[in-house]
Amino acid sequence: MLKKFIPVLAVLGFAAAILFISIFRMSASAKPSFAAASLKFNVSSPSVTPSFEPTQTPVPKSNYYLVYPGMLPDQPLYKLKMIRDKIWLALTSGSLKRSEVLLLFADKRVGAGDVLIKGNKVDLGLTTLTKGIKYFERAVTEINSAKQKGMQTEEMVSKLQNASLKYEEVLTDLQEQVGSESKTYLENLVKLIKDIQTNLLTS
Repeated sequence: MLKKFIPVLAVLGFAAAILFISIFRMSASAKPSFAAASLKFNVSSPSVTPSFEPTQTPVPKSNYYLVYPGMLPDQPLYKLKMIRDKIWLALTSGSLKRSEVLLLFADKRVGAGDVLIKGNKVDLGLTTLTKGIKYFERAVTEINSAKQKGMQTEEMVSKLQNASLKYEEVLTDLQEQVGSESKTYLENLVKLIKDIQTNLLTS
């Protein structure tokens, strides 16, 4: 009688062993899945660290309008224009009048430099802009001299201030259209303009 149950018991034991092994494998495979799920949760919920990017101070806009530059330095007859300007300045007497003429020359050079750089003549444009800022610096020197002589200079000082803001605006806009080396050059010109502004306001 007992012999009849031995095969049955063997089959049941074998089935139980298979069931146990299957359960063990499932539990073992479930652990990595849980870990992966936990990892996925952690990655999908990173801690956010606020970042602060430096912002550039916007250049104040000026309602000052540059005069039409006329003949440009890359044109054949431009040298005649330079000779004319030198004669014009030599014949102008008085610090206030000379300041006005020098500002006109500065306006024309800054306007011409702007046109040249936008026309892809960057080197010539930078040279022309530099000459314009130098003329502007001389205009400020003349107006400071007029102040010391007791002349009425308020209107001209205001005009020079507005012009300097316009120059700064033009040069800052041009920085987006040139390479890194030329951009640095323009940045230095802007610094020079700011120094001249300080000289204008403190003298």
